[in-house]
Amino acid sequence: MISKMVFLPAVAALALMLVPRSQSVVLKTIALAAALLTLMLSLPLLGVLPGGMEQESVSWIAGPLEAAYHVRVDGLSLFFVLLTTLVSVPAVWAAFTYADATRLRGYLALLLLFEWTLLGLFTAGNLLLFYIYWDLMLIPVFLALVGYSGTAQARRAGMLYLIYNLFGGLVLLAGVIGIVVNAGTFEVLGHSYTLDPAAARWLFAAFALAFLIKTPAFPFHAWMPPTYTYLPPSMVALVSGVQSKAGLYGLLVFAIPLFRYQADPVSPAIQAAQYFAPAMLVIAVVSIVYGALTAIAQTNAKTLVGYSSLSHLGFVLLALFAFGFSSISASILMIVSHGVIVAALFLLLGFVEERTGTNDLGAFGGLAAGAPRLAALMLIVAMAALGLPGLSGFAGEFLILIGAWQTQPVYTAIALIAVVLAAVYALRLLQGAMHGPLRAPDDSKAGRSALDPIVLDGNTPPFDIKPRELALLAPLVAIIFFLGIWPAWLNDRVPIQTDIDAQAAVHDRA
Repeated sequence: MISKMVFLPAVAALALMLVPRSQSVVLKTIALAAALLTLMLSLPLLGVLPGGMEQESVSWIAGPLEAAYHVRVDGLSLFFVLLTTLVSVPAVWAAFTYADATRLRGYLALLLLFEWTLLGLFTAGNLLLFYIYWDLMLIPVFLALVGYSGTAQARRAGMLYLIYNLFGGLVLLAGVIGIVVNAGTFEVLGHSYTLDPAAARWLFAAFALAFLIKTPAFPFHAWMPPTYTYLPPSMVALVSGVQSKAGLYGLLVFAIPLFRYQADPVSPAIQAAQYFAPAMLVIAVVSIVYGALTAIAQTNAKTLVGYSSLSHLGFVLLALFAFGFSSISASILMIVSHGVIVAALFLLLGFVEERTGTNDLGAFGGLAAGAPRLAALMLIVAMAALGLPGLSGFAGEFLILIGAWQTQPVYTAIALIAVVLAAVYALRLLQGAMHGPLRAPDDSKAGRSALDPIVLDGNTPPFDIKPRELALLAPLVAIIFFLGIWPAWLNDRVPIQTDIDAQAAVHDRA
């Protein structure tokens, strides 16, 4: 079941290559059907209990260092898998109107291949598969930047994305080699290893650096602003909504639980993560405040949302390295909530770009006059992003702050600054785009309506959200409300920290 779910998008992407470019209806049908079927295949995994697991394993490479094709879904990886399959459906559906007929086939194939690599990463049962998918998922994003955005700036963004993430991949490879040499196997999930103190610290540092680059976190975020700005909307919805969680997933399942060392011969083994916790907390808090402040200063709507993501994901780092009582469950809730919110925001900004031809907040505004339903959806999602009670953004952020305050009150107090700043950039985005007099470039759909006020007096808004756009956003908005009203549904399904520690068998290594 897991392998079918993982490889279905890849098979569908290959099938698209057999369909002529001119058959746009067939291309769209195959792509959307594949994304929907993948989502349906992932839903039975909700039956995996917090301490349970579903897995498949087949012998793959024989020799002194054996390796298996091993995939698994447990109480942690479950929600990363569901987030991937959920966001992929509206991302693929939204792509129907982005690319022209000559490029639609390739663009849909890249989206499906990207979904495949993400699912492969989150279901990888050993370090070998994890590393393979870690590098493979760079390819669709790079090709989308250099092949579908069509500008020199986008191509430069693609090179920056590739350089940063390839460097992170090489650092991760060094860490993988180090742990495999010490453990003697790629099958390290569910274990922790008591190593020489220097080895444990260096290996944790290698894993953590790679994961911080991918998230991204300050100061490893330079690839993020141009990537989010120039990527096509549906692809950036997957990058920001799902791929940015890959580093946090790596911290949760590999870096934090894996490495232990003894400070002296009579002391119990401690996690290397605890040694680096002060530095990681500084990175978290700086990311939180810097991301919020920089978001306020942005004039491009997509870049603004990108920096807001840097701030929000810093809260997850704060939770993980504060080692509070609710670190794991609060982190997963925040990860899922942020993934849904930011994916919805980028899809909405894609619809705005289709109507105005730009994401420059200084070039358009007042869209509510001709698109009230679009404005209503933007209001809901923006309020979720700033943490309005009753919406999912508040639930995750609140639990993180409560848990982190118990162990790290100073860092948590500093992070609270960003809660106020979030209201500033969220309202700036909402008011700048939707309120005031209608204005847009004259050659855009919204701009032509602005020049003809009589059109705005009609019964049908001239460029409001379409039924297809409403349908693809509706599930994301529903989840924002659902997790905001009933966060315990998710929290009760996440393994608590003591469960994870109990599952980790400690193997001493000289």
